Amino acid sequence: MKVTDVYESYEDKQLLELITRGNQSAFTVLYHRFWEDMYQSAFYVTRNEEISMDVVQEIFVWLWENRNLWNITHPKSYLRTAVKYKIANVIRNKKLRTAAFERWQEMNDKFQVSVSSEMEVQELQRVIFDFTGQLPPRCQEIFRLSRYEHLTNREIAKKLDISEKTVENQITIALRRLRRHLGRLAFWLVFFL
Repeated sequence: MKVTDVYESYEDKQLLELITRGNQSAFTVLYHRFWEDMYQSAFYVTRNEEISMDVVQEIFVWLWENRNLWNITHPKSYLRTAVKYKIANVIRNKKLRTAAFERWQEMNDKFQVSVSSEMEVQELQRVIFDFTGQLPPRCQEIFRLSRYEHLTNREIAKKLDISEKTVENQITIALRRLRRHLGRLAFWLVFFL
């Protein structure tokens, strides 16, 4: 029996607690639990095995090195979001081949956006955060739970005692308004929402 076998049955939250205390075996289990999903997400965009593996590796290295700094409660959502941010950085730093970048442009032709290497991720986050405050209270609450706390529609519905359909409708409304609010910058929502 390997040391990591002990932690296989642990829930994500338990693993995270152990990782913050420096438990490498718990980290290995978390890595094996999520690396493939992260890789697939990265590869879907990049169509490049090497870049996709680098993205996953960099995220896990950062996660381990900063284990005392983060406060992650939903690792699956957090890691998927981290992949999106990393891919955005790869595109901004022009590490992707032209063909991969063109695929992104084709997917987002309706926004007619060209990626600006000067655009800062923090600025977009600030704009989205400010926009969120302008939503109606219920829509705002649902949007925050979905996008900032990374809860699923089912979890939000249960927490707020409403139907999943209501959650889905409110998120759709919020995203539609946000796209209008951002205009040409709406292309970047692919990475951040």
